[in-house]
Amino acid sequence: MPKLDMDGPFDLKDGVIDQEVDKDMIGNFALGFMNKDGKFVVKAIGRSDKDLNKEIKSAKRRFSDEPLGQMFGKSKLDKFKFSLAANADSAYQVEARAFENFGGPKNLMNKKPPTPP
Repeated sequence: MPKLDMDGPFDLKDGVIDQEVDKDMIGNFALGFMNKDGKFVVKAIGRSDKDLNKEIKSAKRRFSDEPLGQMFGKSKLDKFKFSLAANADSAYQVEARAFENFGGPKNLMNKKPPTPP
């Protein structure tokens, strides 16, 4: 089973995001929920090359409003994990690896593979 090397999980709420993730940071994130066994289930991954805080909030809205997000229920996408990166290239490498490790569009809500910075 693939693993994320990220902090969290944290509640996917704007106030919690503001508390945990500084603005203007480069990094990666995963959105998901906790299963009945207490394991974090990854449903979407992403990165930000400029403002991780803002991108997590944007992804929360974007993935929750999609039909698949509604199928899972907005309350199902209620946790996030994140990690910081030294630069946009390293954030891209982490995102690409996570996209592949977690099954790409077959298992994730992400429809397309990550694009380089």
